[in-house]
Amino acid sequence: MRRAIIAVTLCLAPAFGADKSILELQRDVATLQDQIRTLQKTLDEKLADLAQKQADALRASADQSSKFLDTLTDRVQKTLQDQQEQESKNAIALAGVGARLQGLGADVGNIKDAIADINSAVAKLTTQISDLSNAVKTMQTPVAPPPGPAQPGTVDSNSPPISASDLIANAERDRSGGSLDVALEEYRLFLKTYPRDAQASEAQYRIGWILYSQQHWDDAAAAFDLLVQNYPDSTRAPEALFYKGKSLVELNRWTDANDAFRQLRQRFPNNPLAKESLNIKPPAGRR
Repeated sequence: MRRAIIAVTLCLAPAFGADKSILELQRDVATLQDQIRTLQKTLDEKLADLAQKQADALRASADQSSKFLDTLTDRVQKTLQDQQEQESKNAIALAGVGARLQGLGADVGNIKDAIADINSAVAKLTTQISDLSNAVKTMQTPVAPPPGPAQPGTVDSNSPPISASDLIANAERDRSGGSLDVALEEYRLFLKTYPRDAQASEAQYRIGWILYSQQHWDDAAAAFDLLVQNYPDSTRAPEALFYKGKSLVELNRWTDANDAFRQLRQRFPNNPLAKESLNIKPPAGRR
């Protein structure tokens, strides 16, 4: 381009004369062209430098974001791993607690059985002591003159009654042998003869149990109710309330049955039968 300007100037020189002002103009134009080229080069360099800086900044930002995401991912993974390990430890601990509770429940059941056996043994011992006391009183009583010969079919009124221990033992033996009707009468005779004996509540429970097994629901409910009324502190009271309720269920007397179950839960809330009674519900539409 510079050469074209010089050529134009030389062509015009013969027509107008090559004076000093034209030469100065040529120098100014050349200087201006150099400045423009320098400015263009500077601009190109600055643009290139700016683009490089922006690219470096973007690269650095991308690297920083990548590192942050990697760090965040590692933390999340570690947190999840720690949580899984903690849950696994908690599950193992809960399993151990469950096993201990199960073992404790079995121990409690064994203790209850042992206490029941002790109570039964104490009741039998009390009965035997009562029999010994009666025997001592009989021995201290003056001997009556021998009676005359008894008539056939009559019972000697002076003959001593059967002892409480023998009577309850006979009833238990007949019940275990399947002679339920005989045992039922023996338990009733025991209650009639020894209503305050230590084993009276057990005899009353056996009466209810026999009637319940024979599906005499009305009589069974009444027998269990007598146990609750006459022997409220008996260890058989929870069972009596439970089976009284079940007898009433068999009779479709749901209101009375629910009253018995409610009394069971109120008086003996920790007894397993109290919890079991919650599962006994009337059919839909019947209350």
